[in-house]
Amino acid sequence: MDFKLSEEDTKFRDELRQFIAKEWNPKDFDAHSMNVWSYDFDNAAARDHAKIFQKKLIDKGYWTMAWPEEYGGENAPISKQLVYSEEMAYHDAPDGEPQRNVAGAIMIHGTDWVKTNFIPGMADNSIDWAQGFSEPNAGTDLANLQTRAVEDGDDFVVTGQKIWSSGSHFSNWYHVMVRTDPNAPKHRGITYLIMQLKDQNGEQMPGITLRPLYDMLGRRRWNEVFMDEVRVPKRQLIGEVNRGWYAAMTTLNFERTGIESASRLIGVLDRFIDSMSKTKFNGISPLADPLVKHQLAEARITLETDRMLAYRVAWMQANGEVPQTEGAISGLRALATAKFVFWPTLAKIIGPYRALLKGEQRAPGNGIYGTNYALSMTTGFGGGGGLALGPNIIAQRGLGLPR
Repeated sequence: MDFKLSEEDTKFRDELRQFIAKEWNPKDFDAHSMNVWSYDFDNAAARDHAKIFQKKLIDKGYWTMAWPEEYGGENAPISKQLVYSEEMAYHDAPDGEPQRNVAGAIMIHGTDWVKTNFIPGMADNSIDWAQGFSEPNAGTDLANLQTRAVEDGDDFVVTGQKIWSSGSHFSNWYHVMVRTDPNAPKHRGITYLIMQLKDQNGEQMPGITLRPLYDMLGRRRWNEVFMDEVRVPKRQLIGEVNRGWYAAMTTLNFERTGIESASRLIGVLDRFIDSMSKTKFNGISPLADPLVKHQLAEARITLETDRMLAYRVAWMQANGEVPQTEGAISGLRALATAKFVFWPTLAKIIGPYRALLKGEQRAPGNGIYGTNYALSMTTGFGGGGGLALGPNIIAQRGLGLPR
């Protein structure tokens, strides 16, 4: 495996760093330093700030460069996409790709009508997607979903409940899995639909009710989404009727590798070390403690190991291979490192200041390290339940072990 970047990719990294340094300023927001959004995820001002930067990415041509040329992209090679993802993550910038998970599913499984009507909205960032997968009794066992869709003329009529729909109160469209054949085996009889959440005036569509779900710090991160006979045109279908499970798995395959996670935390670590160099506890810099230096070095080595696992995934993709097991390994390591190594290490170094949350100026980093330590306790439950599902994927598909 040769992970060395080409001269062209190295030049692109330098170009991208200059662009980010000039155009991106996180200000006092923290919405991107964790694997599944951060404290300011539900801050409308932070989202508007991100939109301004993303418009610059669109104008520069970065936004859709990974897309095939037929959809307006440049079909950028995997190595260039890796550099792009890493630099965006390292500098705590917003996601620089237009809803890459559902975009891939639409390009692969969508009808011509779906592609024509939704790809442009992703290309100009006017569509804000929410994901409607999990239900109260269908989390890691996603195929147990019970939200029902009944055919009625040119529509599906959808009734049911989804849960943990991240940011759905900001979203205008929903990609949602529903059951269209209750008598079929569990993984069959599922259909993948595009559902409108809000109209052009920002009002909730008829039959849709959102109930807020808050995280431990009182931020509205998720919602329960209740659907009461919501009419969805049949043309808003991704894949085939009763075979939506396979189309939806395309979405999850784009989501689970954690390919930029190590770079994101390396950026946080570099900024943390810079902050600690200017901080004194009881008149002494934490960096004067050899044990703290050892802890920081160990964290950095762990992150570099995770980064190389991500590079292996990218290397396999660049060679036309499907790194299903390797992607699961990389994603699992990213989650485990964040939850059990990285944020606990930073919290231990700042000691009792970890109890102070964002906005508390007495705490290092304006309280963001203690805040993210608290939020990291939920890492691995969101984003597809990677800590629970990852080992199963590795065992079954990588090692050939029985279910």
